[in-house]
Amino acid sequence: MARLLVLAVLAVLALPSAGAHAAPAHTVSLADGRVAGHRILGRSVAGVTAALGRPDFRAGLPSRYRIGWGSSSEFSIEVLFRRSAGALRAWSVVFERGVSDVKIGALLKRSSSALQAAIRAQYGATFELLRPYACKRGRDCVGEFAARSGSLHITFGTHPALGTWLTVWQSPRGG
Repeated sequence: MARLLVLAVLAVLALPSAGAHAAPAHTVSLADGRVAGHRILGRSVAGVTAALGRPDFRAGLPSRYRIGWGSSSEFSIEVLFRRSAGALRAWSVVFERGVSDVKIGALLKRSSSALQAAIRAQYGATFELLRPYACKRGRDCVGEFAARSGSLHITFGTHPALGTWLTVWQSPRGG
């Protein structure tokens, strides 16, 4: 019996704890907006689901639809759709937890100021800083990058309850 107890304790100690520094669950390529290697922006709901798997929630009106992974209030990824040419198309991917970029690493474990500096350092040739990170009284703190060529944008910021967040989105008119 004592041997069984020792084995059980050793097994528990060998397991990683919930707070362990595990690798982020999702990857995004800030250079082109791909998530887990898949093009998401511009795709249909079925296309996004085929690329990322079955979402945990779906919400919204037919004109402003969203799907996500995690709970709707504490998601890791949320994809927003809008009607374009008669079909719902993804135009924005929001990250609140567990996302990394190949050049920068874990994105949301940084402060927004540090995230801005990292994006400028690694993607300065690809993106220009459109709105430097700043806080407005009584509002979230936000910054924005725009692709030097094309319609891709990166918006990032800090929310009091959520911490750092990041959104990769496509402007409707290519710039």
